[in-house]
Amino acid sequence: MKANHRSPVRALRTLMLPRDERAAARMERRVEAQMRRERDNEHSAERRAAARDADAWRERSWGGTR
Repeated sequence: MKANHRSPVRALRTLMLPRDERAAARMERRVEAQMRRERDNEHSAERRAAARDADAWRERSWGGTR
């Protein structure tokens, strides 16, 4: 079995699942990891700050109308 960072109990419970459910659980973990990578990268804080600044500028310039 490939080494992983999950607990041994969770790994054994996963092995007890039917083959299709193991594959679905594996795919779900991959998708969640991808979402975390996209959400929590080094540019996230900069993008949020830029969006906040743009909204503040728009609010001052246009009086809150879009």
